[in-house]
Order: sequence, then structure tokens, then C-alpha cells
Amino acid sequence: MVRIFGRVAALLSISVLLLLGYPSSAGEILSGPFGDYQCVQPRGEASRPPFDPPRIISPEGIPVQVDPPVLQDPLCPPGLVPAPTWIDPSATKGNPLAPPDGLGAGDGNQGTDSPGSPECAGISHFGACYYYANASYRRNADGGGMTFTIERPFYDGSGGTGHSLAEIAVQGGPGDGNIVEVGWNVSTNQYGNANPHLFVFHWIGWTPTCYDACGWVQQSPTYFPGMDLSALIGRKSYSGWVFWNRNWWAWFDNQWLGYFPGSEWTQEYRQNGLTQWFGEVATHNGIPPNTEMGNGRFPSDPAAAKMETLCDVNASDWVCWYRDLQTIGATNPSYYDILRTAFGATRYGGPGR
Repeated sequence: MVRIFGRVAALLSISVLLLLGYPSSAGEILSGPFGDYQCVQPRGEASRPPFDPPRIISPEGIPVQVDPPVLQDPLCPPGLVPAPTWIDPSATKGNPLAPPDGLGAGDGNQGTDSPGSPECAGISHFGACYYYANASYRRNADGGGMTFTIERPFYDGSGGTGHSLAEIAVQGGPGDGNIVEVGWNVSTNQYGNANPHLFVFHWIGWTPTCYDACGWVQQSPTYFPGMDLSALIGRKSYSGWVFWNRNWWAWFDNQWLGYFPGSEWTQEYRQNGLTQWFGEVATHNGIPPNTEMGNGRFPSDPAAAKMETLCDVNASDWVCWYRDLQTIGATNPSYYDILRTAFGATRYGGPGR
């Protein structure tokens, strides 16, 4: 059974953040163009991979040029890393294959409304109405990646807490229920403004945890989960995951971000058999959802949001091999859709009304 967090939002103080894995040396709250953050001692003993994130190479052996990170100057003094100042534990997370109550993982998307759920023309689960536009393929790998655009969709939270996000999900284990995710997220309820924010998340046997904490080990001195990404809107960011040295390492904008320890999963989770790339809207607004996905444009528009170089990682080669194997689908194409545009590339999104 999927654990569903309570709907009462709570902004956690620094002392409560300690319970979610942040160290006791949390410092003063700092403010900047990337939002509020604190500089903390890095936790965990694992050292970052001694290489840059895996190269993107096509099956024909053609390398893909990836831009270096936009942000390279550390936000904190030497020996410290940035961390969010608050977490909303009531913020829920979906997945195109997440099992609604009463279904096993992967048995189907469409669930029945639970008491208090909004009117829904999408997928009713986790107490909200979810819509997806996703690409995926099955292949045993050591992770996955993509290049995707950072967007700022219009988000309407008037009906209750929700979000509009884009991400890569690397999944393995029984029923593909062990999952690591990284992407950007827009939610005024969750973040206090309408800008995109970097997020990480993980699931353990289809049980969701929480955004940006819950075992997360921060390593980047520049990018951190929860940070405001408004300075990167419109940029194509190379991001993904690789299992390396017993941990699941994330990179964002071609820079190592941090990791979830492999010990988070009691079941073996050393490889992924499924990789998904998708846009996700969660809403309590009823019909229509009235929240944009991507940048609000349907994928038939060349200016729509993009997910490209869909790739899977071979850690021995230290390569993310990009392929054209993706299956695409949308929960309700009248609101949001997805379209293959080139080899291993898609556009996605819609206005939600």
C-alpha cells in the first residue's frame, strides 16, 4: 500500500530538518537569486565519482556535445554545501505507473476516487488528480539521463496543493517500485513562489518518501534541491542518475548534485530495468485542471518544452547511450500531450484547459 502523506502542510524548522537527514551544524539562513538556503557540513562518507557525468553517445558512436554548468561558483565557504531551509512533508508525488489503491504496481493507471478527491479527468490517486505526458523504455542499465528544458508553467493552486513538473525517473526492483527522480517543479503551495525549483525524490518499494531530503546526501557546492531555477528558464540541462560505488548519484546541468545511499533500499537496487521521462501535473482544481505542463504549449508547437537525448547509462563505459526506443503516452491528450520529434527526442506539454 502506498503511504500517503497528510494533507496539512507544515513548513519545517531547521531543528525538524535534522530528522530528515540534515546535520546539526546548520548555519544561518542566506538569501540570493536562488532562494533561501543554509550552508551545512556535508554528511556521508562517499566521495563523488572521479569523472564528469557520463558522456552522451549515440548507438553509432557519435558523441553529443553537452554544455558545461551555467552556475559554477560555490554558494558556501569551503567545506560546506548548500541545503534548503524548509521542506513541505505534505507535498505528494506521482509516477505514471504508480499503483492506485487496490492495484498492484504496474497493473494500471486509472484508479477510483477516494473520499475528498477532486473531480478528475486524469488519474485519481494520492488524493489528487494526476496527468502525465511520458516517454519510457525498458532496458537493463546503471542509470539514465536526458537533456531537458527548464520551464515556468502557469500553476493554479487555488483548489489545493499540487504541482507541475518535469523529470527523469530511474526504476528497478520488484514491480519497478524502487525509484530515484530528479527534475524541476513549480508549486506556489510548496515553494512559496511561481518559479521552477530543482527537486530530488525517491521511492522504496512504491512507498514515496519526501522531496529534497529523506536520506539525500548533498555534494554540489552550487546546485541544491529546492533551489530557485528561474535564472535557467529556457536552458537545456543535461541531468540524470548513475549507480556508482553502491550509491545512486544524481547530476543536474552536467554537474554532480549528490546521492541517495544504496542502503535506503533493503531490496537489491543496483540497476534499473525501466527509465521514464515525463511531465506531471497534480491538481485539486477539478475539470479542467487549469495548470500548464511544460511551458503551456502543445508538442505540435516547435517552441514546446523538450526532453531530448533520452539515454541509459552503462557505468563500465561511463556512457549514457541515447536511443530511439521510447514508447510515448499521455493521460488526457486534450489537456497535455507528447510527441516524438527526432531520434530519442520529444516535445511535451499543454495548457490544461
